[in-house]
Amino acid sequence: MATVHNDRNWKIKIYPDDLAPPHFHVQTPDGESLVQIDGLRVLGKGAEGRALKAALVWARSHPSELWRIWYEQNRRT
Repeated sequence: MATVHNDRNWKIKIYPDDLAPPHFHVQTPDGESLVQIDGLRVLGKGAEGRALKAALVWARSHPSELWRIWYEQNRRT
């Protein structure tokens, strides 16, 4: 598992061998949301709303980092 970004009350994580579509997890103390990298579509809601919005703002500015880490973690050999 790669922690891509850490903020006060939320984290963005990408898990190895995770299923498609390429996505990341936003974790907060209240829950977790899945977000598709392409288009930043929220696939599952569970994270606290304000933290999720902040994570999406961060993700919008760092798409190449998210893609790079997703491919590193999900490379099929």
